[in-house]
Order: sequence, then structure tokens, then C-alpha cells
Amino acid sequence: MPSHFSAARGAYVMRPSARRTEGRHGVRARHDEHREPGEAPARAGPERLNVKVVAAISPQLFAARDAAYRNATVSDADRIDAMVITNGAYKLMRDWADDPIVHEYSLSSDWDDRWRTGGSIEEVMEEAHLDGAHIFEAIERFAASAREAAPASRTTGGRRRALGRPPRAGPLLA
Repeated sequence: MPSHFSAARGAYVMRPSARRTEGRHGVRARHDEHREPGEAPARAGPERLNVKVVAAISPQLFAARDAAYRNATVSDADRIDAMVITNGAYKLMRDWADDPIVHEYSLSSDWDDRWRTGGSIEEVMEEAHLDGAHIFEAIERFAASAREAAPASRTTGGRRRALGRPPRAGPLLA
């Protein structure tokens, strides 16, 4: 895992995808002090899931990086072929990925538009669906949808067809 100094870049790759083939896709994780949201996807087994995990810290710092770094970390195509895991509100991640399909596969503490009831950190994380079990289940669902969509398309066009929706006309530019 990269050094904490990588956060000064605004975004960095926590875990590269296992192989660059059909069905390559990314998971964007935003995390604060608690370890679960960022750490669980970073540990996802490369032999099982072909996911790239990117820590998305600050869109402003990321915009200050050169275009080559930005494209290597999160390309325009990655922004529409992704899921987001955040312990904040999903709308705060729209600078990174803002697409209805991305939202459908993403995890955020406001998934049900309700306040959390409280309790221990573990209880709150489970209620928010941000505990390890929910994270792994969501990543596996996302990876499985990419495998199903891969024969049709390497982009979310195939994922959109798998969900019974028309493909997007072009990439989302953030």
C-alpha cells in the first residue's frame, strides 16, 4: 500500500487491477479515520477479483496534477466503469464518478437516506453497510456484473445492457 504522503496528490492507486483484460474496472474508496472503507477493498484478492482500488481524497488536489498522472489514476472511462465506497454522502463523490449505474453499485453511509441509530463503531458501520461483509459482497456483485457484461463491451455499455438500460452516448467528463 502506498505511503500516506500519496494523499497529497488528491487520489492514488491503492491496489492496481490484477490484469488488464476484458472486464477491468475500478473501485473508488474514500475513508477517514476508521479503517474499513479503504482497507477492505484494498485487500480484495487479485486472484479472485480484477479490481483497481483508488483512494479518492481531494478532487481539487487531483486536478492540480498533470494530465498523465490523472489519466493513469482515474481516466474518464474509469469514472463511468466504477463503484464508490465512502463513509460520507454519495453526492460528495460526484466529482469522481457521477453516473446512475455507478450509484447503483456504490456503498455510502446514506444508502437509505436515514440517520444512523448509533452504537459502537462496528454497529454503525454494519448499519451503514460499510462493514467488511457488505463491502466484499458489493465488490463481488460489481465484478460479477463486469464479467457478465464483458462479452458485449469493455465499458459500462455492456454493464448498462446487462441491467436492461441503453448504453451511454459517450464518456462522462468530470
